[in-house]
Parts: sequence; C-alpha cells; structure tokens
Amino acid sequence: MTVPFNSTDPVPPSAYPQFLPVTTPPPAMPAVWRAVALLHPFSPPQSNDLSPESPFFELCVANVNCYQGVYFSAQISGCQSGRSWWYVITSTETQLSTDQGRTWKTVDMGWSLPTNWFGGEAGKAACAGASPLNWMAGPTVDWWKVPVPNPSVPSTSPSAATWMWFDSGSGAPLRMMFGQGPLASSTKGDPTQLAVFQMYSFTYIPVFQALKEAPQFAELTWNVPSFAGFAVGNPNKYRNFVWNPNFAMTVFMTPVNEAYNPLPTRVLYTWKPDSEYSVYTDRAQDTLMLYTYNPIQPPPQPPLAAQVALLTGPAPQGSDPTDSGTGFLIGYNTDGTTSCIGGSKFPFPQEPPDWVSIPGVGGQIQATITDNPVLCPGNVVTVFSVLFPPSPPNYPDSTYLWTWYAPQSGDGTASRPVTFMQSQSGVGVGTSLALADYFYYQNFAEWFDLSNFTVPSFCSAQTRNTGLRSRLP
Repeated sequence: MTVPFNSTDPVPPSAYPQFLPVTTPPPAMPAVWRAVALLHPFSPPQSNDLSPESPFFELCVANVNCYQGVYFSAQISGCQSGRSWWYVITSTETQLSTDQGRTWKTVDMGWSLPTNWFGGEAGKAACAGASPLNWMAGPTVDWWKVPVPNPSVPSTSPSAATWMWFDSGSGAPLRMMFGQGPLASSTKGDPTQLAVFQMYSFTYIPVFQALKEAPQFAELTWNVPSFAGFAVGNPNKYRNFVWNPNFAMTVFMTPVNEAYNPLPTRVLYTWKPDSEYSVYTDRAQDTLMLYTYNPIQPPPQPPLAAQVALLTGPAPQGSDPTDSGTGFLIGYNTDGTTSCIGGSKFPFPQEPPDWVSIPGVGGQIQATITDNPVLCPGNVVTVFSVLFPPSPPNYPDSTYLWTWYAPQSGDGTASRPVTFMQSQSGVGVGTSLALADYFYYQNFAEWFDLSNFTVPSFCSAQTRNTGLRSRLP
C-alpha cells in the first residue's frame, strides 16, 4: 500500500523523525550512582487515597543515590506542598523520614532493591532505535521498552509498556515513562518494577553520575533536590499557550501498547475564524502516522502501513455542515485494503487553539526550566499539567496529562510544543498512544489546501456522525 501522501501536503517526508539502528545490549545499571529526577505523578490526590501525605500526587524533584545490594536512597521534595520525604530501601526493609532524616519509621511500599533498569522483565527489553528526543539540541538517545505484566487482564490482551531513554554515548538514563501505574494501589508499588520511579508516570533525569566509590549511608545528609534552571511554578508569569490557527509539525508518537514501536507522524492543523468558516474542512486536523518501524504487527491482519486520525472542529453557531465536530480513524493496510471508523467509535473531534484554557481542563504551569543543558539547552520550557479523565480503580477521580512548551513570545501565548504525555493511557483504547515528542514545526500564513482534510470516499455513512465533542486533543 502506498502511504497516502497528498501532493499539496506542505511537509516533506524528509522532515519526519527517523531512527538509527541500535545493536548494543541493554544498558547496565552502574553499581553505584547518583541522580536528580523530575517526577510527574499519574494523578492529583484522589478521593480513595488513604495516604494523603504521600508524595505520589504532586510534581516532585528527587535526589537519588543507589549502592547496588546495599541501599537505594530517594530524597523527594514536593513542588506544591513543599513537604519532604526520604525513602531508604535495603534488602530487608524500607524506611521513611518526613523530617529530613531526624527520625525514621519502617513502611511497606512494595519495593525491592533495584539491580537493573528494567526490573523483572529485563530479559524482554527491546530497543526501537536511536534518535534525538525532540527538536532541541539535546543528546541522541536509545529508545528502550519492556512489557508491564498485569495479572488482572486476560493473557491474550496486549501488555502495557514501560519506555526508557538512555544517552546513546554514555548510557545514562534521561527519561522514563511507566505506561501502567502501580497495580496494588496508587501508593504501593511492585517489587518487580523499578523502585520509586514506578510510582510516577513520567520522569526526566537531568543529572546522572556513575560513582567509583559508594558513600556509606550514614554519610548522606538531606539536600533540597533541584537542578540547573529549575523553578517551581510560573516565575516569568507566562500566559497559557494558544496554538497558531494554521501550522504543521512532525512527531514521534509512542504507543503504550508494548507490541508497537513509535510512529513517525505528521500533523496538519487549521482553524479558521467564524467569519471565514463555510465547510467542515475549514477546521480540521490531519494526523498521518507511519508504521515504518512496525513491519511485524500482532493480529488482526493485514498489517497497517499508515493510519490517519482526521479530526474536524465544531462549526460556528448557526452552521453545522456534515462531518463537522467529529473524528475518523482511517487505516491503510500493507495489502492495499483500507478501513475507517468514526462517530461514537472514534469520539475525538478537533480541539480549538486555546484547548489548554477550556474551563474544567485545569491547564496549569507547574514548573519552569531555563536553559538546562540536558533538558532544554538554549530554551525555556513550561511544564503544564492538564486534568484528564479517571482511570479506576486506582485513579477514580482524574489522571494527569503532562505537556512541555517552549515560549516563543514574551508572554508565552506563542509557544512551541516539546512533549505531550497522557498518564495511565489505556491499552487498546483509540490508537493506544500515550506520548508525543515533537520535531519539525512551522506556522503558515496561507491556509492549507482543504484537500488535506477531505474524508475519504471509502468512509461509509455508518462511520459518520456529527456534533461529537472530544475531551482533549
């Protein structure tokens, strides 16, 4: 099947992100190491949370020291509450201090001393390839994943995935995404998963150092966790970003479904004002996802060559043309066949340019990072949290969506996307995508040719529906 490139598409295929092959073995965890981590939680506090003083429901920064076989120390500071937690794991127990090491108590967290990055599934670790993390001038990283077993789902169901990114040159971990939260409860972990980190959906590691000698635990003292360029909140008083009404970008879209590798993706977005709106293609988003790095796919067959998520925006009041305010998921298979679902089976219409500020979404800048040499060299990044639908039983009220934006204007309304991550994304729900990392980006003065947003003729009337409204893009 020929990938459905449109002749009027403004984005050349060369702008899509690409992987280089990786033939090295999985990176080994050093015997002794220290790190600083920025920890993004799965959710804000929940109504079923029996441990309201837990650090796992707010953005946190942590100092981590590990001496394999002896101790694992995590000094965690909450960005909103200002509270501190110091966990120390040994081969026999976990202890917690909430007064910066003056007093300690034994707690049952379900963790174990880590010996490798991938936990109990280390033998199943697989690398998708090597690539920069995004459009910034950071290091090239290797993209590794492992399945996350869930005994509560049928063995025939696909596993969720934990993704980890390691510096291609040094082997240092740079980022982690846990596609499946803790199974027992939102405050108790799994001994087969990486201690502490598993309690958070998304983690960046701006500081990592392998050590030659291990400090004795008694030598460790409390230090307020932080790293270069980091500030809690919004000290620059940026306003919420607003998307340009006519832009294109390319993305690596990473599914939470362990069976798949990331998808090189192109997004076209157009949103005409009320005065210029006449047909459904005047407000539309075309997301073309290529299965370049997924030549072998699980059943049902045939394998996909590409998918298009075509989303249309709601019409202005008084106008409601066919196919406005709806979504279609269009498949192009390797054997030349096609598929299309829409309406209630794909209820994800296009969101407006100011989606992060829609009432009830709760878009908030929780932190700012300025010119960090690992995370955002030469740039400022705003770390946004957005409230997303619940994921029971552990997150019955809401989950978090985390997105990073780099302000391109003084007030931040014009900002370039860096990453977009949905916590606890459901495997097999929609496209099973949990993460977007952005590469090429371009605003356009002239409106895109509307042929880029036309619903294909093979999308039957049964797939079409109007008036649907999405939760978020």
